[in-house]
Amino acid sequence: MNQHKTYEKAIVSFTGYLQSPAKQCDFEDWYFRLVSRFNDEDTLTFAPRTWDSPVKDLANQLFRQGVKRVAVLSYSHGQAATVAFAKYAEDIGLLVDLWVSCDGVARARFLPRKKWAQPFSIRSLFKSVSIKVPAHITRTVYIRQEKNWPYGHELIASNGKQTVECAGVYHSVTHQEIDGLIDFWSLVKTELTEWVEPPVAEKI
Repeated sequence: MNQHKTYEKAIVSFTGYLQSPAKQCDFEDWYFRLVSRFNDEDTLTFAPRTWDSPVKDLANQLFRQGVKRVAVLSYSHGQAATVAFAKYAEDIGLLVDLWVSCDGVARARFLPRKKWAQPFSIRSLFKSVSIKVPAHITRTVYIRQEKNWPYGHELIASNGKQTVECAGVYHSVTHQEIDGLIDFWSLVKTELTEWVEPPVAEKI
């Protein structure tokens, strides 16, 4: 077998309920404007996948390319894809050590990630519902809005070893607008920059 180039890191992202490759959206635009620039000899970046895409296929592809660490970006229902991706990634030995989430909407984990199942997703109607971050994800940073439905839900840690930070709750921007918010993409840039090249501790 011929030796081929392998990559240590990968950045993947999952869009919301209404986004698709056939429809332009802010999440897609910001991928090409910002996230794609992190692609280099050690890091792969992938254009946004839909929230109902086959996450196991993507995780397996990363594993075949020798990827060890994964960062995930998500918007709205993309959180459900992120949770499913992280759980399977753990099974095959991929470390998901960063999740940057934009207005994640809760969804029962037993429901298929299919639009026909949406009428059964009653949890997304309630403002007080929270989303538990899979134990496999080391660091999670998120923003959410409370201006209109569907409201972004609070993300909570599964254990004391995880870091879960809310970087902002917005009351002046809608769910349909927040994925293009400059604040969110500034956060993405900061988090990915430190994830790709972690700061080196100064020697005492």
